[in-house]
Amino acid sequence: MIFLFIFSFSFLFSQQELVDGVVATVGNKNILFSEVLSETRMLAEQKGLSPQESPFLFQQLFDTILKDKIYLKIVLIEAEKDSLFSVTYDEINTSLNERIDVFTNQVGSKENLEKAFGMSIGDIKNSYWETVREELLIEKFKYSLLGNVAVSKKEVFSFYEEFKDSIPSFSDKASFSLVQKKISASKKSEDNIKKRLVSLKDSLDSNLLSFSDAATLYSQDPSVSLNKGIMETSRGDLVPEYEKTAYSLSLNEIGGPIKTPFGYHLIKLIEKRGEKIKSQHILLMLKPSKQDSLLSASFIDSLKIKTSNDPGLFDSLAVSLKNSNNFSGSYDKIETLNFPAVVQKFLKNGNSYSFSPVLYDNGSFYYVYKYSYVESEKRTPKNDWVFLENLSINKKRSDFFEEWVQDKIETTYVKINNSF
Repeated sequence: MIFLFIFSFSFLFSQQELVDGVVATVGNKNILFSEVLSETRMLAEQKGLSPQESPFLFQQLFDTILKDKIYLKIVLIEAEKDSLFSVTYDEINTSLNERIDVFTNQVGSKENLEKAFGMSIGDIKNSYWETVREELLIEKFKYSLLGNVAVSKKEVFSFYEEFKDSIPSFSDKASFSLVQKKISASKKSEDNIKKRLVSLKDSLDSNLLSFSDAATLYSQDPSVSLNKGIMETSRGDLVPEYEKTAYSLSLNEIGGPIKTPFGYHLIKLIEKRGEKIKSQHILLMLKPSKQDSLLSASFIDSLKIKTSNDPGLFDSLAVSLKNSNNFSGSYDKIETLNFPAVVQKFLKNGNSYSFSPVLYDNGSFYYVYKYSYVESEKRTPKNDWVFLENLSINKKRSDFFEEWVQDKIETTYVKINNSF
């Protein structure tokens, strides 16, 4: 049995209020549309996938997550049938306490956590109790089903022969120093944006303008023409800076200006239900001016003149400029995969013991000194047996689990709701 899910994804572009409901039923267990959408949005953000720019890929991601949830419900149903599998009170409580500790660290204190959820710690634990019980039960059952799956040497070699063209190679490695200079908006530009939003907030607080009208007129969020800045989200869907303000507001209160990676926002809290909120925002983006770009370029040019005959000095400056928000630093035999494409290209093709030209990529200038470069090597049973063995075990487990689920589906009630 093959699942094919086709939904109307116009909501992805409007982000208007959605009526939640059951998107699938498996046996006597329901899967909510909001659960699947929330996980899809979170995973899409991690992958850098925009629903507006890639609606088909976003839909595929949604379908995959829904399929996985259906499979897990089937596992849960089978686990609950088997008296050999159970989860104790202590196991659930320990897991919940660990999660509460994680949530508390994220928001700073248990008082902030209770405020964010709108309930006591005890009530938070009660609301998650059944979800955690099910997760632990599924985990135990899947381990009993798949934990003993093993592969022979013959199976590893067969796996390698079948998939060797798609098995990831060892990454390219290089030794080099790098300085990155981001083109960022000046303090003057930021101050002007904040002043505009403060003035706008005064008008909103005085009821001289509605928030929806202001969003339509002034917000630079690309989707504002469709949704007037309204978003219905769960905790973790949005960037932390936005969520911290949104969850701290009272109903219909306006907060901000607050800064996020997207720019500066005014935020209005429309509705709050536990960890779900409906908020509305006005965004003014931080856009560097031509002058800001020239200043960044001149910084790299002056660095180039100062260090052109002194790699050691360049190393020292690169290290001194390193922070968590840039690639600046000195690197020894490091994988290059995560560096910008223009840097990778120079490291691969440029001469050893030489400086790069001034490079530009995605809003930043780069200047690089290359020491050495070692190209990637194909993985084989001879040079990375453990890696290939683990891949082949995972493939065998996946195939076994798929066959097991398909067998259970034949006798399990599964209904997909395509009305969303």
